[in-house]
Amino acid sequence: MRKNDARSSLTHISRIALAIGALCTSGLSQAVDFSYSGFGNITAGKVISAGGIDIGYPDGTQWNCPCLIADFSHGSVYEQKWSLAPESRVGIQGNWTFTPDLSFTAQGVARHAAQKAKADLEWAYLSYNLTPQLTVQLGRKRLPLFFYSDYQDVSYAYSWVRVPPDVYGWAVVNYNGANLTYRGDVAGWAVKSTVYAGSEHTKKNPIAKLETASPSDINWDSMWGVDLEINRDWFTARLALNKSKQQQFRDGVQTSPNPANGTHSPQTFAALSFVIDKDNWLLRSELSYIDRSPARGSYRGRMFGAGYRIDKFTPMITVSQLKAYNSAFTTLAEKDAMTSLSLRYDLTDTSSIKAQYDRSRWDLLDGTDVRRKLVTVSYDFVF
Repeated sequence: MRKNDARSSLTHISRIALAIGALCTSGLSQAVDFSYSGFGNITAGKVISAGGIDIGYPDGTQWNCPCLIADFSHGSVYEQKWSLAPESRVGIQGNWTFTPDLSFTAQGVARHAAQKAKADLEWAYLSYNLTPQLTVQLGRKRLPLFFYSDYQDVSYAYSWVRVPPDVYGWAVVNYNGANLTYRGDVAGWAVKSTVYAGSEHTKKNPIAKLETASPSDINWDSMWGVDLEINRDWFTARLALNKSKQQQFRDGVQTSPNPANGTHSPQTFAALSFVIDKDNWLLRSELSYIDRSPARGSYRGRMFGAGYRIDKFTPMITVSQLKAYNSAFTTLAEKDAMTSLSLRYDLTDTSSIKAQYDRSRWDLLDGTDVRRKLVTVSYDFVF
C-alpha cells in the first residue's frame, strides 16, 4: 500500500499552523492581526420506527440496529435510543493576516461520530490576493462537491438539522492542494468561480466503517475540479464538476478497483443547484450525477426543499432521492428516498433551535425495502 497518505500532508500543514501561532505570540505579533470565530451544535436523536428488512448496513455488529444513517461521510448513525453522539460537534477557525493580501486560515472540528471521539484539522491554507478579483490558496480545504459542502458542519447556516444525506454523503470531504478563485461582477450578477487540484488519502475511513469493522483506507488522487456560482438579488445558481481516481484498501489489501483492472478507477462528480430566497419564501434544489464506473456503481441524486418564514419560525418540507445504477447507468439497482419536515426557531442572531422528522425508505427493487423514521432536535450556535 502507498504510504504517502494524508497523515504526512496534515503533519506539514500542522507545522505551518504551529509556526504561525508561535509568530503571533512572539515579538512579531504586532505585525500580525489575528481573529477567530466558531460554531457548534448539540443534537439529539433516535429512530422511532423501523419496518421492512434489516440488510446489515450499517454493520449490526457495531450498532444496535435497526438504525438510520444521518451522515454517511462521518459515519453518524442513530439507533433506537436517544443519543447526542452522532451529530453533535464544535469547531473553531482562526485567521492570521500578515498583509492586506496574505493570510493563513485554520479550522479544527471536534465530534463523536462513528463511535469515536476525535478532533480533525478540516482547514489549513494560505491565501494570497493576486488582484482584487483573484485569490490563490494552498493547503487543506473542504472539497466543494455540492452547494453546502463548504459549511455543511455549520448547521446554524441552514434551516435543516442536517443537509440531506441522500445527496451529501461521500467518502472524501477534504482535499490537499491548490485553488484559484475569481470574484467579480458581470452584467449585474455577482460571480464566483474556483478551479482546484489536489488529492486526499484517508485512514480508517468513516463511511467504510458502515460496511464492516475492518479498517479501510480510501484515496482520491489526480483530483481536479471547477465550480461556478452566480447570484442576483434573491436567486443563486451553482454548477460544479470534480474528477479524480479512487482506490480502496482493507486491512492493507486493495479491494477497489480490482488490481487486475488497474491501480485506480476514474470517477466523476457533477452537481447543479438553485437557491431562491425571496421575501419569506425559501426554495432549495440540487441535482447530482456521479459516475464511478467500472469499479463502483453510479448514482443520480436530487433534493428539493420549500420553506416559509413566519417571524422567527421557519417550517420546511424537503424531499431527496438517490438512485443507484450499475456502472453503465443502464440498470437501476436501488432507490433511496427521504421526506423531511423541519422547524427552525431563531433564538438570537447567533443561535437557533430546530426539530426535524425524517421518513426514510431504501427500496431494493426486489420486493423488499428498509423503512426508518427518525426524530432529532438541535441547538445550533455561532460565535
